[in-house]
Amino acid sequence: MKIEGRPEAVPTRSAPGKGRFQEQVRKGTPELAKRPPPGGTGARTIPTTVRSAPGVRALASALQVPSHGAFASAEHLGQVRRGATAEAHRLSDARGEAHQTHRERVLHRLSDLIAHELSREPGVGPPTVRDTPAARGPETPPPLVPAELAQALAGPRPEGPTVGTRASEASGLSEPRVQATLELIEKIDLFVKSQRPALAMRLGGALDATVEVERTGTREVALRIQGRRGPLAPGELTRIREALASRGLSLSALSNT
Repeated sequence: MKIEGRPEAVPTRSAPGKGRFQEQVRKGTPELAKRPPPGGTGARTIPTTVRSAPGVRALASALQVPSHGAFASAEHLGQVRRGATAEAHRLSDARGEAHQTHRERVLHRLSDLIAHELSREPGVGPPTVRDTPAARGPETPPPLVPAELAQALAGPRPEGPTVGTRASEASGLSEPRVQATLELIEKIDLFVKSQRPALAMRLGGALDATVEVERTGTREVALRIQGRRGPLAPGELTRIREALASRGLSLSALSNT
């Protein structure tokens, strides 16, 4: 008895056979693609852009730099170098001028200090006092010559019968005493010109005394005379006062011990 309507079992292929078939299909596909269709031209191929890595793009851009950019960069570097050289020369000139100005100021200050120290020395007046008219102060009479100073030290000449007596006293004035008085007056005059506040000096010879001078005003001094052999005679003090007045100096105080 035969039963109809039941299909027969289809034989199944193994997996290895199916794999070989697909491999053959892939191999045959390029050959079919190369053959143009019989009724027309071949299909146009669409160009595709190839994406490159970032490193490749950077290298390509570096290689495509135009040559004029490199020349412009070198020219710019040259201009910068020339500007730096000019600035260095300018700074060197400015430094030299500043050094010269500083040296001139130092020399000027040094000369002022030397003049100030010389003005403080006893017997040396400031160098600018005689040159500057404004610093001279009141006009002083010219210094007396030794003969006129000796006459002033001898005192005024009175009129009358005692003229011969005064003349004999003036002629009898010892020369060492006149020289000592002249030396004292010269030192006092130089002391006033040096503008020092005080001065102490020791006189030898005929006077043989210690004299202290103190400046009390403009061309005004105070004297303190201390004789080693006792106070000076009143006549000598009068002659000193008159000699100072002849130099344009006034005596504010006089002490004789």
